[in-house]
Amino acid sequence: MGKSEVQSLPIHRPETKLICVPANCKTIDVTHFIDAFGKCSVVDELTPPDTPEERDVEETMDIPKGFEIFSHQVAGHKDGKKYIGMLKQDGTIFKPIIKKECGERELDVYNKLQTSMDRTLIQMKNLVPKYFGMRRVLMNGTEYECLVLEDLIKDFKEPCIMDVKIGKRTWDPEATYEKILSEEKKYHECKKDLGFCIPGFQVYQINTNQLVKYGKEYGNTLTKDRVVDVIRTFLNAENGKVCRSLIVQFLAALWQIQYWVRNQRQMRLYSSSVLLVYDARRLREKSKLIKPPAPLKLSRKGSLYRPMSMAALNNERIPTGFSGQLTKDGPILRTPRMPNKVMNLEVPSCVSNNTWHKSIHTLKRTHSFQNNYDKDVQCRKQDYTYLLDELCTEEKSECWATAKMIDFAHVYPAENCDIDKNYLDGIENLVNLFEEFLFESD
Repeated sequence: MGKSEVQSLPIHRPETKLICVPANCKTIDVTHFIDAFGKCSVVDELTPPDTPEERDVEETMDIPKGFEIFSHQVAGHKDGKKYIGMLKQDGTIFKPIIKKECGERELDVYNKLQTSMDRTLIQMKNLVPKYFGMRRVLMNGTEYECLVLEDLIKDFKEPCIMDVKIGKRTWDPEATYEKILSEEKKYHECKKDLGFCIPGFQVYQINTNQLVKYGKEYGNTLTKDRVVDVIRTFLNAENGKVCRSLIVQFLAALWQIQYWVRNQRQMRLYSSSVLLVYDARRLREKSKLIKPPAPLKLSRKGSLYRPMSMAALNNERIPTGFSGQLTKDGPILRTPRMPNKVMNLEVPSCVSNNTWHKSIHTLKRTHSFQNNYDKDVQCRKQDYTYLLDELCTEEKSECWATAKMIDFAHVYPAENCDIDKNYLDGIENLVNLFEEFLFESD
């Protein structure tokens, strides 16, 4: 099914995790294995790079002072040899230009957005990350021109990111025959049925406190039916309803992109993506605010010798002789002949054969109780960490999820001033999917 990488959050050090692989339903130690689903690894939170792949990149790259590898890149090329991946510095992302022709086309798009007075381009400017010009950066002895773009997740504590490539056709008009064949094989099932595909994504799972990454090998296996479950996984909604606030924020951005694509007739976007980002930390806060329904309370009218629910349903009054008061030596009972009077069983202070007394002293902490206690301590540590983050944050934005258009290396002028139907079909299918999630949200 592809590549999946799991990384622990820096809140606690997890023990070895076990995964049941659907292919053969065998329990496997995921700290080191390769199965039918591709490579999967658990990375220790004390290791600086996020994944083994990123460790290789860092070892082969001479990173300039003041820069860091952008470890949250979920798609694109980043092998550290031919492709160096993206860097970050002071809330900005540096995207190196590797292929001259592609870089010039993307640079031309961003420059037009900054200077043009055309209504279509002014609208598009609000749908893409902010552009801060070009800069040259020396890496591995080579000087690269880099696009300097806004870091969309700079204020996120636990960034969840999904790259959605839009369009059934991802090859541009100048593509060679070999390139066309190569592109047609990639994500074939998903592109054919939905008009978009998912090259990669990462999600901070709020139930397990782990960062999970899925690469292009995983995306290549997706079909139309499985995409819904994958996006549900990305939204942290595998075991329940999706968060309405999260869906509304995504749709607010996606509807703007959809509106722009329906009306623009100037360009054709091939192999371009929509980047979905949100902060799982804020989602966790929202989840805590949603209170579960209060449990059904049954009155104490039933028998101690049969299920109380049965007595309550039958509206029975079954005398038990129990007054409802307990002492260290046992319960206080009513006398059968005088139900309104309470009889106090005066028992000597030193009772060695009292069953009730013995049972209290022989109570032991069970394994489950210990686990629950450890979980409570962990939750308290998390809450304390979040509280410190909140106190250190000067400003807390109300918007913690958005969608932006990215990747314009294959943008060409439109012919005959027609609508870009290839892109439009893909974005409308994506919007429809999120609208379906809106109906089932809390």
